[in-house]
Amino acid sequence: MLADLITDRPKIHTRDIRMTTFPHENSQVIVAGELIDTRYIQIFDITGKVLEPGTIHHIRLFCRIAPDPLRILEAQADMPAIPMTDCRSTLDRVPLLEGLEIKPGFTRQVSEIMGGTRGCTHLATLTKAMGQEIVHGWLTEKRRDPAPLPDNLEDIKEKGFLVDSCRMWKQDGPKIQALKKAVCALKNNNAGV
Repeated sequence: MLADLITDRPKIHTRDIRMTTFPHENSQVIVAGELIDTRYIQIFDITGKVLEPGTIHHIRLFCRIAPDPLRILEAQADMPAIPMTDCRSTLDRVPLLEGLEIKPGFTRQVSEIMGGTRGCTHLATLTKAMGQEIVHGWLTEKRRDPAPLPDNLEDIKEKGFLVDSCRMWKQDGPKIQALKKAVCALKNNNAGV
């Protein structure tokens, strides 16, 4: 097994991406994301210059998220550690995230805003990864209190995020089947069956 092969091997590089959601006001949340690249060995860059071990990238992105539709209201970022000072010039793309809806096509839109030569590939990677945390964090905050089951599947606002998002949530998958069963049971109980 590959996991056994690396048990006693020294690391050469890691990328850590961490995301956290915090409650805010008016059904909003703040999602914080952080990307840290660490090099554990000395290397030679493309010009032959020696680069020592250490943090290569440390990038943070903070987004204030509103519901209905789920979207970025405010976005701010900083770069505590970067390989070149000019990397910070790409932070000018961050305000362009404001107003962006979290829905299918989100990662494509992020690429259009800050991908390629328009911005920083590492900041774009972090932003794309945060799309799922935005959904999960917001849903977690929303579900802090119990909510009644809908009368039918069409009334579930979150279905756009969930249906066909993975094998468990596919149209005929186990999560949809369980939801259909719960809605049916509710209807039967309400009908006095």
